[in-house]
Amino acid sequence: SGMFQDDAIDWKERLSGFDTVVLAAGSGMFQDYILRQDAEDFPAEMVRGQSIEMNVPESYEHKNEAVLCGKYIAPMIEKKLILIGATHEYKTQAMSEQEVWDELKDRSYELSPDLWDFGRASRITSGYRVQSKRGKYGRMPIVGRSCGDIHDDAWLCTGLSSRGLIYHGIFGDLLTDSIVAGDENAMLERNAELLWWKKR
Repeated sequence: SGMFQDDAIDWKERLSGFDTVVLAAGSGMFQDYILRQDAEDFPAEMVRGQSIEMNVPESYEHKNEAVLCGKYIAPMIEKKLILIGATHEYKTQAMSEQEVWDELKDRSYELSPDLWDFGRASRITSGYRVQSKRGKYGRMPIVGRSCGDIHDDAWLCTGLSSRGLIYHGIFGDLLTDSIVAGDENAMLERNAELLWWKKR
């Protein structure tokens, strides 16, 4: 559509003043039309995730640390609020609030029973993650030189799904090796499968 083209041209113009660009905006790269050619056959999908912001009960004693094991429970900046998440929703229709509550409670109750038994939901938040397609090594992030035409020296770091907190530093470090060398293959010395998404 014309809107798609206008938005894409705007991004190309916005980025033209930079020598090198790393596109790492996750779902924003697709929702804001930053990627054009890359997006046509991109080995990833958008997955909705909903989380619950829970008011902590007075009796709840918690350390200021997060727990991650399939689902997560993480303290928020605002005291007495804990974030519990997140669903993985592939259907067009979003889960209802009750479905979100039931799924997250079922998958994280053992991590913090008091939170679920005595806490009170403040609100449910929703967003999208970029989840790479499953390959022979499972779901691997998408890192490397962009195939699109948005910038002459554009690189990608996306598809971290719900593991961005863990993966961003590891794969960002590998990506910078290639950017500094000006050679996408430089990162392959440390992980031969990083360009899996271009070999399909």
